[in-house]
Amino acid sequence: MNDLIGSFHFLRPVWLFAMIPAAIIWWRMYRGHDARQGLTDDIAPHLLDHLVSSPTDRPKFRPVTLLLPLWLLAIVALAGPSFRRIPSPFAADESQLVLVVRMTPSMLTTDLQPSRLERARMKLHDLLQQRPGASTSLIAYSGSAHLVMPATDDASVIDHMLEALDPAVMPSEGDALAEALAIASKQLSKSGKTGSVLVIADGVEATQVSALADWPLADKTPVQILAPLRDEATLSQSGLTEAAETVNANLHQITSDDSDIESIIRDADRAVVAAEQTDATQWRDEGDFLVPILACGLLFWCRRGWSLSAS
Repeated sequence: MNDLIGSFHFLRPVWLFAMIPAAIIWWRMYRGHDARQGLTDDIAPHLLDHLVSSPTDRPKFRPVTLLLPLWLLAIVALAGPSFRRIPSPFAADESQLVLVVRMTPSMLTTDLQPSRLERARMKLHDLLQQRPGASTSLIAYSGSAHLVMPATDDASVIDHMLEALDPAVMPSEGDALAEALAIASKQLSKSGKTGSVLVIADGVEATQVSALADWPLADKTPVQILAPLRDEATLSQSGLTEAAETVNANLHQITSDDSDIESIIRDADRAVVAAEQTDATQWRDEGDFLVPILACGLLFWCRRGWSLSAS
């Protein structure tokens, strides 16, 4: 409760100044309903009581009485009361995703039909389809790492490049995951946008695990790993679990349905919001909760004779 009170503020506080003219106008209207107004300067007070006839059963609850609180409530709603943050609806659209794909002969293994690499291509195609218009870049690595496609919002270009990639086109065999992640981090820094990295690999060499030991300290970029492997036994022998723990990455094993892709997208959006709390969230305007109260107050003007009762 104390946190809510401490966070309470108005998004558009200038509207609160409208209370001053609203109160002045209301007071003039309220005094205008007194038959004595305008006559006190011309008629002596002891005679005015006998000359002015006022109804003895005038109701205390009149339209002019209700008008001021409704005006004040409307002004408060326009000022935008707020006390909590919500994720920005544009945070996910503005985030960039860097795909880092391992291109080694092991990716051509057919224990996962039709092959590990082909299944990875299918999954990445589905991922791109679920992120229309989002910025994506592509890095391939083996013995060395290379930027294949800088950030683009054209998913078909990334798809085309993925189809063209093959271990045979790589300059040398090996494992340069640390170098690939360094290139990915540089791409995100150049773009000036928040983003995350998705590594698609079927294994990590022990030397790379040690090379990545300083990653969580030197770079806060969120990382996820998608493993195109058939079963848990193969995964446990791949070194991916150790690599994921080293870089604080979420490790996803490929599935036959879309649950792996949905989990990757969900974790990527959550990581971006956590990494850029200020830019990826916004204060919620709570003024809309006052609209039903205003509507209920206006219902009194639907009563027959309500406006006439003000005279």
